[in-house]
Amino acid sequence: MSPARAAELSRDQGFVFRDFEISKIRMITESIRAYPVRMTLVYLAVILFWTVFMSYGSALHGPNTIAVNLSPQVCLFTICVGLLLYPRHLLWVPVAALCFMYFVPFVLPFTGKPIWLVMPEVTPSLILFFLITNLIAGLVIGVIARSVYRRIGRMFRPNDTDLLIGWVITISFAAICFVQVHIAQAYAQLLPAQDLKALGFDESFVDFSMNRVLRGASVVVGFFVAVLYTDRLSAVVRYLPAMLIFPLLAILHRAGYLGYPMLDTAIVGLVYAMILPAGAAPVIVIGGITIYSALTGQYLTDTPPGDVESALLEIYSIGSLFLIVAKMALRGRGRHEREQRSASLRRLSLVREFAGVGLFAVNIPRNSFRIEVSGQTLLGIPSETTLDAFIETIAMDHRRAVRDAFVAGSDETSTMVVPLLRTFSEGQERLVRLHLWGENSIWKERIVYGLLIEVTDEYRREKALSNALKELSLRQERQNQLFSIVSHEVRTPASVLSMLISELECGEDVEELRPQMREASNQLLTVLDDMRQAVNPEKNQKIKISPYVPAELAEQVSSTYRMMAQTKNFRINICLGEGADRSIMGDVSRLKQVLGNLVRNAIIHSNGSEICIGYERRTDDGPQGTNLTQVCWTITDDGVGIPPDDVARLFQPFERGSADARNQADGSGLGLFIAKQMIELLGGQLSYFPSPMGGAGYRIVMPEVVTPAGRSKSVVAADKDFDERLKTLRVVLAEDNMLVAKITLKQLGRIFGSIEHFENGALALARIQADPPDLLLTDLFMPEMPGDELIQAVRTEYPDLPMIGLTAAVVGDDTRRFEEVGATAYLPKPLSIEKLKTILQEHLP
Repeated sequence: MSPARAAELSRDQGFVFRDFEISKIRMITESIRAYPVRMTLVYLAVILFWTVFMSYGSALHGPNTIAVNLSPQVCLFTICVGLLLYPRHLLWVPVAALCFMYFVPFVLPFTGKPIWLVMPEVTPSLILFFLITNLIAGLVIGVIARSVYRRIGRMFRPNDTDLLIGWVITISFAAICFVQVHIAQAYAQLLPAQDLKALGFDESFVDFSMNRVLRGASVVVGFFVAVLYTDRLSAVVRYLPAMLIFPLLAILHRAGYLGYPMLDTAIVGLVYAMILPAGAAPVIVIGGITIYSALTGQYLTDTPPGDVESALLEIYSIGSLFLIVAKMALRGRGRHEREQRSASLRRLSLVREFAGVGLFAVNIPRNSFRIEVSGQTLLGIPSETTLDAFIETIAMDHRRAVRDAFVAGSDETSTMVVPLLRTFSEGQERLVRLHLWGENSIWKERIVYGLLIEVTDEYRREKALSNALKELSLRQERQNQLFSIVSHEVRTPASVLSMLISELECGEDVEELRPQMREASNQLLTVLDDMRQAVNPEKNQKIKISPYVPAELAEQVSSTYRMMAQTKNFRINICLGEGADRSIMGDVSRLKQVLGNLVRNAIIHSNGSEICIGYERRTDDGPQGTNLTQVCWTITDDGVGIPPDDVARLFQPFERGSADARNQADGSGLGLFIAKQMIELLGGQLSYFPSPMGGAGYRIVMPEVVTPAGRSKSVVAADKDFDERLKTLRVVLAEDNMLVAKITLKQLGRIFGSIEHFENGALALARIQADPPDLLLTDLFMPEMPGDELIQAVRTEYPDLPMIGLTAAVVGDDTRRFEEVGATAYLPKPLSIEKLKTILQEHLP
């Protein structure tokens, strides 16, 4: 950590958690605004007590000359402070208060001195002059204080602002009142000479008035200190007996004991300012000096100094008043800052405890470790222990790294996350983050400071997020590889079709190639159907069991791939065992796809020249001593085979092996994975074995299900009566693709009596509402009204009408959309008439 940064942090002093302070001046202003009458009565009571008390003290113990006592008047602070505290619309209150209090000394009874109001020398013009000068002085001081407060309020903290305003008023008071004294002296030149001595305008007027101004200035700032830093009354009452020393001083001084009265009193006040609590000292000191002044007249009246020593003592006593106030201000401000720091630390500790944060310090040479409560609870160690004991709370594998971080000599900060030895009850590890910063003490000892934060929950969230992102990445990769899946699985039948078309262009017999083209086309459509399984396994197609003859199936697979094999110089042989000519039950489409996939793999990847498609029946031991007859298909080649190390990964998705010639071919590595899934779905097993021909061999073992007697080899038996019925039906076809519609209309025209075509769902709906058909066939994606909305609209009016959805998509949620609106069934494109007839046999009324 840089020295500049360290210095910046040391000045922070918990700023964030300090109180959001409000200026005491502002608080009083808001209170006056909220309770103007109550606060004004308190304000008037205080200044009336002060004015009467001080006026009597001056009258009883001094010459009570009007010129000195009104330069300035004892209640001048009324307007000085009032203009600062009162809201703008109530500024007339301190002005009126000064005007009222101004006349209090003029009518004081029982003083033993002439009453000012009846003195012949006191004329109305004299009264008016001093009223105006005091009023103007107070207004100027108040305006200065109010203006400065608005300017510095945004520059300093509220408490500092209030204290500065106190000193601003004090300085302004002294400066303005000095001017007032000289104006009064100039005014005296206009008065009759015989009246000057009675009024107090003698050679000591300026000196006495100046002393009075300085003492008045100290009173103003003392008042601000008392307002800012005095505790509640309940906290001050216990120290009130200390105030009794001031009346005792008055008695002793009147008896002629002790030293210079004002200086003795100032010394006592200064001692109190230093030893009494900062919240009680202002009231005790200011109240005590006020009582002393009222009893003795000190600080209120002056006598000409008899010598230089007396003059110096007078100056020292006035200076001591400012020293007392300054000391109380410094102590009060210091206490305020300490309270703020203490409150900041308390709040910071609470926040750290809630957040699971613990502070600690380590003395490296002494192996001494100290930690606060939050860290003690987390680690299970005492507040003071050794560094070794702390490191023992860390998991074993991380202890050396933690120790190295502590003993490193760098002053730079470091951060690390380590697991604790203590775990949760379920055994899950707890993690803490350590933040360390070291420095050398004044004794040149290495000290490391730091904090620890439990981050177990954060780590769990990060780990869960990481796993989620990894899962999303895998899903994204799977979606990206979907194109490879399509390429891998669709390429075979598509390439066969391409080669058959080329043969037609070369003049080959159409009748000979037609079965092969149909087989390749059917396989292509079947593969597209199975693509849904790769994307949405939860929506697998239903298993379709139908009778088939193994010998015929083997011949169909061989015929499909014969042309591809010839281009690669391969020969496909068929090796059939006993029972190959018998009809058995199974999912012909899936079995044909798996066998074709295995033959294709051998052609592309084996680098051989011969493939054998084998079939046999075998009998294994079944449960409870029974015999279990199974069918066994094999695909073998004479190629390079599979290395033994790769066999275990052979049927995993996207696995192609790592060290054989098969890796040179393209493809996604999903063929065997999909084939194994399909066979297991049918209740069988797909496994690898070394081929007797020297290459790779694959074995499919499935239970044999014999075709029931009377079942046809055709999946859907022909029904002449049903076909005749279909010719009487009227069909509405909604299809926006004109090419697809044209072909579909030809297909439907062979079996249905009447077909009407509409280019979108809206037109089809209008026709259905006008004349309901016997059957609705609709595409999904159409302009104006999609197929699912069309079915939903028709279903509300014709709930028994058969409605079949058509979609070209093999992945996605198209079928779900049809299911949600209550479609009778859905078929993939291109339309299969046989499948359509099967559905209609079940759903036509």
